[in-house]
Amino acid sequence: MDPTSPIPVATYGKDAKIAELVREKLLPDFEVAHCCLDLTSALSELPSICAGEIATSPSSGLGTNATAQGIERRKVPQAVFFGGGFTDDEYEKICSAVRARNPKIYFIKVQKRDVLAAGSFGPNPDTIAKIYRKKMAAALAAKA
Repeated sequence: MDPTSPIPVATYGKDAKIAELVREKLLPDFEVAHCCLDLTSALSELPSICAGEIATSPSSGLGTNATAQGIERRKVPQAVFFGGGFTDDEYEKICSAVRARNPKIYFIKVQKRDVLAAGSFGPNPDTIAKIYRKKMAAALAAKA
């Protein structure tokens, strides 16, 4: 992967508006290539996209893979970022399904308690993006 290019990621959250705002705030460090907004799409799309099977566009219509002109421009996510509104059970189901296809993927989650601990109330895209960056940096450092 080119170290000057943004790291491609997939996201799973329940709110399309917040997902889009967070996507903008993650640039230029991270490129949201694929976004899932419900458990059914996450379980059917994330394992294959994270395994490098990039033929399927996100059913949400969100992410750069949804608008990429040509399959060769689509990106394979290196991490799955979880936003608010998911349960521990959903998290475990998605992680297990994705990990079975790509054991090297990173899983980064930001929950309401993380946002509150950072001093924000409600879903603040700036705060959420900052927390994703911090957690991903820690995950990359731990693997190095």
